[in-house]
Amino acid sequence: MDLLLRLSPEDYELKEFPETGTLFVVHRSMKGKPDYSIEGDGFVIEFKDGLIYTVDVYDPEVAKRVKAKAPLELISARRS
Repeated sequence: MDLLLRLSPEDYELKEFPETGTLFVVHRSMKGKPDYSIEGDGFVIEFKDGLIYTVDVYDPEVAKRVKAKAPLELISARRS
């Protein structure tokens, strides 16, 4: 299954954890607990108020595939 997410760098922050090889994306303005979540193979997406709240790619192999397949515009937009 392929999943395509388009997230605005103004609204979301990408955190990379090189020591574990994982990725975490969080909505900048949301606080509190999510309304619900969907778990996939190596990742969890949480939703709040109808928006994506967090994307937690906790499996290092899945994180490698995400970084290899998808241009992580959040990274380059924040480092510029």
